[in-house]
Amino acid sequence: MSFNDIVGQERAIKILTKSLKENKTSSSYIFVGNEGTGKKLTAIEFTKAVNCLNPSKNSEACEDCQSCNEISKQYSPDLKIIEPIKNSIKIEQIREMRKEIGLKPFKNKKKVYIIDKAEKMTLEASNCLLKTIEEPPYYAIIILICSKIDPILPTIVSRCQIVNFGLISSGKIKEFLLDNNDNLEKEKAEIISKLAQGSIGSALKLLLDKEYFIKREEVLDYLSAISPGKYSEDIFTKVEKTASEIERIEEMLEIIKLWYRDILIIKNTGDQKYIANCDKLERIYEKSQIYSQEILIDILDYLEKVEEYLMKNVNTRLILERLYIKMVGVEYCLK
Repeated sequence: MSFNDIVGQERAIKILTKSLKENKTSSSYIFVGNEGTGKKLTAIEFTKAVNCLNPSKNSEACEDCQSCNEISKQYSPDLKIIEPIKNSIKIEQIREMRKEIGLKPFKNKKKVYIIDKAEKMTLEASNCLLKTIEEPPYYAIIILICSKIDPILPTIVSRCQIVNFGLISSGKIKEFLLDNNDNLEKEKAEIISKLAQGSIGSALKLLLDKEYFIKREEVLDYLSAISPGKYSEDIFTKVEKTASEIERIEEMLEIIKLWYRDILIIKNTGDQKYIANCDKLERIYEKSQIYSQEILIDILDYLEKVEEYLMKNVNTRLILERLYIKMVGVEYCLK
């Protein structure tokens, strides 16, 4: 693999290769962007390029030397990837990193520490990391990978070079899927590329997850059958069923979010370009005539809060009851 294999991140790659050519690599980076946009792959490729024994004229990794092979397989003694343990990166992990970073590289020019999902660092871990970032050894590079930069301490952000990773166009995702999967139908690739919402990682997961499309049909059939102002007591039966499928709850909520987002887009613009559920256009147009903008925005605002509620372990049934009440517009009927 090389920088050329990373899809849709030409700007980020250009920034990094320029620093390699000019021998002006930073000691600390933040790679920020949505999940599945190639941040971790880029960090690995950058580590290879920094330490390659036979770099190309463009300062890219040769892919063949011992250093490149060890880093590609992630067993190089000079590459350490730190990931959350039970949903957080703890101070003990950063303390261990601080001990190791004091030792010079075993084989390579640079030691590289990749902190994946860096936004999940505890405050204690962040403060511990800050001490290293303030005075990093000349032979070390620290790369923080995150989907949101806001949770990262401003004092850390100010000492890092920020490299942004944008969403990947559905066209590029579709092309990637078709190029790498000979038996994939174009129509299926089109649907997956839209549902992936700019993420190659999400597209690859959807490609392999047959159960997702079965569940999606169930959820969208149900959503198609309900309308604002028309509700009955059986909505709570549906809540019971959904709450029992807790292992896929986030996935189901994302399906619901995309559905109502699509309806709002069609209602406001009529533009099909950004519709995720591209195979359900007729139904979406029908619902755009029925739902008011007020109800759609209310539903989507609530769905944004649901993620936070789930992280705080708020009762799932209560969350879903509230959501279904919003979807059938009960609050507006009672006004």
